[in-house]
Amino acid sequence: MGAESLKTDMNILATSLASVQRGFLLNDRDKTVKLLADLKTHVYHVLGNEKKVVALLPEKLKYKSRIAVNSGKMIRTYIDEIEGIYYDKTLTPIKAQMEAQSALVNIQVQCYKCHNLVRDWKN
Repeated sequence: MGAESLKTDMNILATSLASVQRGFLLNDRDKTVKLLADLKTHVYHVLGNEKKVVALLPEKLKYKSRIAVNSGKMIRTYIDEIEGIYYDKTLTPIKAQMEAQSALVNIQVQCYKCHNLVRDWKN
């Protein structure tokens, strides 16, 4: 574990999120739901275990592991929300899309929050 593993894991998460965003932009619900399931799995793999997160972070950032783990939990919660929206038959297609997009923005916020608070910024 370490910097190289962290870089690889973050690249996988970034690619997975970009695929989800593309699914939204193409308005392909079925594909988006599958891509969301993949993202959820990747997020859990990378951020679902505090011991793993601690092992990935540089020594001086290990104390920030809970931020990453909590962001991972929130991302998975928003994915569940999107899946629920997509299967909610009481919503019109446009309303469902707008609510799902709002939850997607919340996922992005969690990603940025974690990066801003946890990443080793050199000033």
